[in-house]
Amino acid sequence: MKQLLPNPMPLTEKEKMVLEFIETQLADAGVSPSYQEIKDRFGFASYNSVQNYLKQLTTKGYVQMASNQKRSIQVLHSSRAVQEQAQSKTPPRASLLPKYGEREEVLLLPLLGKVAAGQPLEHFTHDEFVQVPPSLVRNPEKSFALKVSGSSMIEDGIFDGDVIIVQKQATVVNGEIVVATIDNESTVKRLFTKQNNGQKSPGNPNEKLIELRPANSTMQSMWYPPDQVQIQGVVVGLIRKFN
Repeated sequence: MKQLLPNPMPLTEKEKMVLEFIETQLADAGVSPSYQEIKDRFGFASYNSVQNYLKQLTTKGYVQMASNQKRSIQVLHSSRAVQEQAQSKTPPRASLLPKYGEREEVLLLPLLGKVAAGQPLEHFTHDEFVQVPPSLVRNPEKSFALKVSGSSMIEDGIFDGDVIIVQKQATVVNGEIVVATIDNESTVKRLFTKQNNGQKSPGNPNEKLIELRPANSTMQSMWYPPDQVQIQGVVVGLIRKFN
């Protein structure tokens, strides 16, 4: 049974485009588009992006997903009808800021598991989504969340149980806080590229090494050859829940 929300939340421009594509496919083909078709239509890098948008549309009351069925997207509210209704009720020059008691728009980012703030932890895999204020996200299409385990970054304000927002990128500036993977295990640290002075590791003193530096004065840096370190992304934000 369809459960209609009386006042669906506003759509971002990209959410509106995804919803309109679903509506068009339903009208033309009689069935909703597959994840692959949505991914191909918008050039998404992965199915996680498709799931992200469908989750947002579901949360905002525009679509409903039937479990364990392919092509199971049901449209509860037409994007055009809802937007026209919203515009007709909005007075000229109305403030775009949320009023007291109203919900701000949020993004849903995939929570890909845990990452160590200590010794490298398990390689992360997709698990669920977390709600994130848009102000914390530079590029939603290239961002994900991880839950921190450990205390090696406490002097940078990152504590055990915090959720960090990570923007995917392969290159970083010296000193940035990154998520790095070594031998299929991941960790969060400040990254520096340094010259091997012979004290850090044996071998060629002219070679470069990657330093993964903790923000905890009781812990020491970890050193690796560059080809052993895979940079997953840069930490751009943090979410903390208080019990």
